[in-house]
Amino acid sequence: METGKIYAVLTGDLIGSSRFRIQQREEVLSNLKDSFQEISPEIIESPFVVFRGDSFQGVLASPEEALKAALIIRASLLSKFKGKRTHLDARIAIGIGTIDYLPRDQVGEGDGEAFRNSGPELDRMKKGEQNIIVRTPWAEINEELRTECALLDALIQRWTKEQAEAIAYQLPKREFLAQDPVIIQEITQEIIAKILKISQPALSQRLKTGGFRAVQGFLERFKVIIRYKVGVL
Repeated sequence: METGKIYAVLTGDLIGSSRFRIQQREEVLSNLKDSFQEISPEIIESPFVVFRGDSFQGVLASPEEALKAALIIRASLLSKFKGKRTHLDARIAIGIGTIDYLPRDQVGEGDGEAFRNSGPELDRMKKGEQNIIVRTPWAEINEELRTECALLDALIQRWTKEQAEAIAYQLPKREFLAQDPVIIQEITQEIIAKILKISQPALSQRLKTGGFRAVQGFLERFKVIIRYKVGVL
């Protein structure tokens, strides 16, 4: 951990997990942990951990990727279950800033600006209806992100299981093993459509109705302003 470096802390908890039967809880937590695996390991400073049953926290070394990581988690969860009684989502607070203390493999005991910008925000979110927020050390950036996160969350809360599934695959843009384990392929819409067993036009329609273009626009804007603030442009 570098002194003075800017990190991102993601603190979240599951929404709707109490509606699942006891025998389904293991599957719910398994899906949550699987969503962490979709985040590029190169940007993770401290691995995501689950605590108090349905809460989680992780630290990213690349703060400009924090919003994308949060969306990967939420899209992955929303894509797993269908119906009001089995709807599963996550509330996530992204805190950006420096870190004073980060014990090895014990992210929950960490301290510093990024942690203080994340944990308390999650507590405040529990009293409202918004399920994603970003807090940074920069007041003018917080004002912009507050509005954009509200709009983004309104969009996410309207995703169907099918839309979330398409977006969950589209977001990571990571390479994966093809049928031939020797061949590495970059994930494309054509490949995603085959995985989901739908046509490519059907996939494009799901992405369109899910507002993926707007999501991409916000992700790019977020990356630019955070990189500018941390001085990597």
